[in-house]
Amino acid sequence: MIDDLFNILVEKGYDFFTGVPDSALKKFQNDILNSELPHVAATHESQAIAIAFGAMLAGKKSCVYLQNSGLGNAVNPLVSLCIPFGVTPLLVIGHRHTLPQHKIMGEIDKELLDLIAYKDYLIIEGSNNVK
Repeated sequence: MIDDLFNILVEKGYDFFTGVPDSALKKFQNDILNSELPHVAATHESQAIAIAFGAMLAGKKSCVYLQNSGLGNAVNPLVSLCIPFGVTPLLVIGHRHTLPQHKIMGEIDKELLDLIAYKDYLIIEGSNNVK
């Protein structure tokens, strides 16, 4: 899945990318960087969500990439900015759960997104499978 993800998203009309780098998404991120599509690297997940929101208001179809360990940082702008205004960028989330610092978020990432009723996401497992 990860090998073709960028091309699949471009075929679906995604034309703007932003996010916080994740080594599990390296191929996807390199494909973005090697393209001519607009891309803004972010230093924090909340910043990436806000950037994507602005791009969508300007007519772009946005995708945000991040590690699931940073999903908590994205919750506030998702629930206070994106969801109330119906502007929901696609989240491509690198799923990590084996290291201690990723364990808890790795166990609850999907449930957290379900709790806030956010539907526009793909969780990419460490084995490159979609969850």
